Amino acid sequence: MRAFIAIDFDKETKEYLLSIQSKLKECSKSGNFSSEENFHLTLRFIGEVDQSGMDSLCEAVNNAAMQFKAFDICLNGAGFFTKGSRCVAWAGTKKSKELEILYRKLEKCLMREGFAADRQGLSPHVTLGREVSFKEKYDTLKDELSKYEKTVHVEAITLFESVRKGPKLIYKPVFTGRLK
Repeated sequence: MRAFIAIDFDKETKEYLLSIQSKLKECSKSGNFSSEENFHLTLRFIGEVDQSGMDSLCEAVNNAAMQFKAFDICLNGAGFFTKGSRCVAWAGTKKSKELEILYRKLEKCLMREGFAADRQGLSPHVTLGREVSFKEKYDTLKDELSKYEKTVHVEAITLFESVRKGPKLIYKPVFTGRLK
């Protein structure tokens, strides 16, 4: 099973992200845009694991969540990065001390369960599209999207399984750890 741990969003937040994605689509020639139900903020990509690994991941998620209080993050603006020859468009977050601490607690819990340390570190963003090709210079769009901002209350972290159904990815929640 292909797994990752993330902050899932409520319907209102997903609609906000959809509005940003719509602006990106208007300014794009093409792209493989994420479906609204798949919007999330990845805390840790895990990769392939078997059932015993999933059980250990549930334990790590639960232990990390029990040690942390609910908090707010601020989704803000958008950007893109290249991954090989592909462009990934994303919505970002303002710097969050709480998010960084939660990530470090999760990392410690994962290592206690036998998972290797994350070499990439936390890069908080919500993927809006892959293989995006813009019609115009991105700088114009970036200025417009920087005006968008939404505060999101984080009450849980979720272990997801990523399942491919034909060309479509479906992210299925496996376990949710509630923050205290």
